[in-house]
Amino acid sequence: MNFKFRHKNASKHQTPLKSSNRYTLENKVVMRFAANLFLIVLMICVIGSVITFHENLIQKQVTEMKEQLFEYSSTHGFGINDILIEGRDKTTIESLNQQINLKRSDSILQINLKTLKSKIEDLPWVEKAELKRVYFPNVLQISIKEKAIIALYQTNGKFYPVDRFGNVIEVNYTPSTPLLVIVGDGAPQKLLELLKITSTSPELFGRIKAAVLHAQRRWDLIFDDLNEGITVKMPEENFAKAWKKLIKIHHKYGIFKRKLTFIDLRYPDKVVVNIADEK
Repeated sequence: MNFKFRHKNASKHQTPLKSSNRYTLENKVVMRFAANLFLIVLMICVIGSVITFHENLIQKQVTEMKEQLFEYSSTHGFGINDILIEGRDKTTIESLNQQINLKRSDSILQINLKTLKSKIEDLPWVEKAELKRVYFPNVLQISIKEKAIIALYQTNGKFYPVDRFGNVIEVNYTPSTPLLVIVGDGAPQKLLELLKITSTSPELFGRIKAAVLHAQRRWDLIFDDLNEGITVKMPEENFAKAWKKLIKIHHKYGIFKRKLTFIDLRYPDKVVVNIADEK
């Protein structure tokens, strides 16, 4: 007897699912997820816009109320009666008025002291400003500390004051007392270091009339007179050591009492001097 065995899943005529049918369900899930995500993002944007609009509206109303309050206060006992300024010397009233920009009709409550302080300190001569309200009689007090001038910087035929931090103040200035004149590119930036060393001898320091910086590396110091004084050529390195040497030979030999045109200290093992011509 011959048996024909049939495998349970071996039908040759069974058609497999096409790839498009296999993923139909998954595509619908992706599309549904994307649509829901889009709706969520859209709702967030709409809600955000509503909140922003609402906040802007509230902010606008608050601003309007503040302006109305300041306007009311200025005519009901809080108008500015006076502005007192202390410490002003070189700073002009015109420049201060331009920065302050206040009127008697303004409310003293409306003044932003921090902003006004910053504006005043932007003025070229002002180093620091302190502001204070004094109610009844509604006075704004301004105390100014102006920049201390320690030298004059000569460049392009003009002289500019230099403050105690080595900053050049770009204003027209005529000093009431003689000041050290510095010349050369980078001289203001190296001034404080120069003064720190030379001020160790007040006697010689007071006789320096000018300092010329060469190639931003070394100084020439001019003593006693700008035109006919003695020029001391300082070395590029070991400036402090050379300065001590100058003090020593001055005390020992009275070298500045001699008729010299220059003293050259650029050599570590010798001092070169040049005698002025007899007139």
